[in-house]
Amino acid sequence: MKRSVYIRLLLHLTVAVVLITCLIGALVYRYTTAMLKEEIIGANGELLLQTSKIVDQSLSEVQQIATSLALNPDVVKSVWLPWNLEEEYRFLKSASDLFATRINSSNYMHSIYLYSSVNGKLISSSGITDRVDFSYRPVLERFIDRPGTWAWEAASVTGASGEHENVISFLLSVPLNQSEKKGVLLINLKEDVLYNAVVNTNNRKLGNVAILNEEGKVLSYKDKSMILEPFGQADLDQIRDAKEGYFIEQIGGEKMFVSFMRNPSNGWIYITLNPYGELFKRSHEVIRIALLISLIGLAAGVLLMVYVSRRHYKPVRNMVQSLLAYMEKPLPKAKYGDEFGFIRDSINRLQHENDEFKTKFRGQELVVRDHLLLNLLSGNVTDSDGMNGQMDYYRLDLEPNGFIVMVMRVHMPDPILTASDEQVRNMIHFHIRAVCEEALGHYGKGAYVSRFHKRDVLILNTSGTDSQETAIENVKELALRIKNEVAEQLEGISVTFGIGGRYEQLSEIALSYNEANEALLQERIAGIGSILSIHDMQVNRASRNRFIAYRQTVDKLIGDLKSGRTDQAAEAKDEMIRQLEQDGQSGFSSKSMILSYLVNALVAVRIELAGSEEPFEQEDRWHREFAKLQTLEQIRLWLDGVLDAIDGELEHKRGNKNAEVINKLAAYIQEHYREPLGLQMLADMVYMNSQYLSKLFKEVTGSTFIDYLAEIRYREACRMLKESNRNIIEIAEATGFGQKQNLIRAFKKWSGLTPTEYRNREVLGRLDSPGHTD
Repeated sequence: MKRSVYIRLLLHLTVAVVLITCLIGALVYRYTTAMLKEEIIGANGELLLQTSKIVDQSLSEVQQIATSLALNPDVVKSVWLPWNLEEEYRFLKSASDLFATRINSSNYMHSIYLYSSVNGKLISSSGITDRVDFSYRPVLERFIDRPGTWAWEAASVTGASGEHENVISFLLSVPLNQSEKKGVLLINLKEDVLYNAVVNTNNRKLGNVAILNEEGKVLSYKDKSMILEPFGQADLDQIRDAKEGYFIEQIGGEKMFVSFMRNPSNGWIYITLNPYGELFKRSHEVIRIALLISLIGLAAGVLLMVYVSRRHYKPVRNMVQSLLAYMEKPLPKAKYGDEFGFIRDSINRLQHENDEFKTKFRGQELVVRDHLLLNLLSGNVTDSDGMNGQMDYYRLDLEPNGFIVMVMRVHMPDPILTASDEQVRNMIHFHIRAVCEEALGHYGKGAYVSRFHKRDVLILNTSGTDSQETAIENVKELALRIKNEVAEQLEGISVTFGIGGRYEQLSEIALSYNEANEALLQERIAGIGSILSIHDMQVNRASRNRFIAYRQTVDKLIGDLKSGRTDQAAEAKDEMIRQLEQDGQSGFSSKSMILSYLVNALVAVRIELAGSEEPFEQEDRWHREFAKLQTLEQIRLWLDGVLDAIDGELEHKRGNKNAEVINKLAAYIQEHYREPLGLQMLADMVYMNSQYLSKLFKEVTGSTFIDYLAEIRYREACRMLKESNRNIIEIAEATGFGQKQNLIRAFKKWSGLTPTEYRNREVLGRLDSPGHTD
């Protein structure tokens, strides 16, 4: 036998060495490029995230300023009351002065406007402007026409010197809780000053970040001339579809590597621009080094090929000798051309001799049969006719039309679940399969699939029934029979069934299977051992009024929790769980929706407590844990833990910030003493119980809330009695006492005099003073 294989092996090794060398060079280049790209993307991502946080913090401060302005009494009066400039309306002047103060106290605030729909005009620090003459009117009208209480806009406005200035505007509806926009508060920010503040915060990292609006227009950049043209529509679509990423774009005639991040709240786009050639210059150097190393490796490989070829030809020769020893008759030399041909033909002969042995195992078709059923459940049906032929070939007891899928979950006692002996559990599943197959024999045509996605599945034919309702009822009777027989024959074992809808085609079996799984998810509401049908879930809908009643219970529960009434919140939760257990009118989907609404409300309270500084890992973990709960009792106990955790955080928050809260409330009282103030209103503002707030107020200030408020009003009334000629009724209204009698009682308490006697005494005191002359 000629050594033809040796020559081919030598040639193959030569080709292999060349290919491997080239492949290694290509992989090194690709790895280096990918590594550089990942490093650039990571650095740019950190850069963009830092920029987004700084900008969002600045914009959040503006939103807080706008909210405080919207709550100002003079601003609210400016929105609701008519502006009759012939009369004295000091609230307009107060609002204008307030805007001027805000603008002067901020380096990046350009202007503040307040629009009143009652008057059709705007007021700012510089005066009053008609709506038709307002230069920023399109943005104002666009905000008024669309829904929502606030919005961000960006534009270029004309300044006092006639030059165009880039501004970023925040619009807020006034009052805040009005669905109809009676007024709009508009705050313009100086874009250049704001961007310089961002850059100065971290000049080394944030020097090359640009901020774009949703249309791709440049809002902020250190040198806007570097971006000579807007991005193409394809790039903008990519940015809108992805939260963050990168692409390569020609900008100003230069190929640039653009990393981007989109802000989901306002749609703004943060990008970084890096010259592509400079970034990947190192990868070109790496490929040159790799090619040099590849050439050296190729030279060394050529020297080794002869040695390797000789060495590795020996196993081929040994294989030929072994085949000759096992063969009874040698092969004719004409049938093969070299050693590999001899080996191939020899193996073919041995394979042919084993065909008779293979036929003995053709009866082992159960695996292939189950594989066919798995394809039906998975929806892998490309050829219905071919699938029907396979069903006939494997003698499946199914007709080609009319199907309902039933999914069964088996519940075993804890000793069995924790037992290490897997054989016991396998015997239980085998027994359950026997019960199901026996029940299928009485039902009609069907097929059983064991342990598909850890659940047993029955595919049932319904071609003999006229209506869907009749078919569903027959399947329920089958499920009830299986359930009762399993309970009788296997002590402690229970099963829950999920029943899908009725479908006609083989390709739709997967749809019924998915619906059965969906119905089985409601086991935690209905309980273990239930028979759940997707059809019942679709027709049994709860009324809207019933859902609203449950939602009001949840809202009251949240209010009690925020006010420190944890026991009442827990009782409301237990009562709601009991009502859900006994409620026969609401469907399982509605009950799940109600429980999800409760969980989301608790998560919202937790987020409100944490603030924007903390990540929402706890809230995500609550959602994952809630999805795994299987019974209403488990949900009730789990909710007890959540309520205790939130109450603990509320108590901790109150303990750390009691003095700060009381000081802020005292400042609020001093500023709003003219308004009707009540202890319950202040308690609601800081999420406290009114009795607890009253006790805390006395501990921090040394005075009760009522005395503290009355003393402030009394001092202001004394000042007005001394310095003005206003009558007692006007002074009572101006200082917050309201009625004249309230003012008189306060003066009796604090000075022992009536207001008139106090004023007369002060007048006489001034007349008797040595410096007074007639």
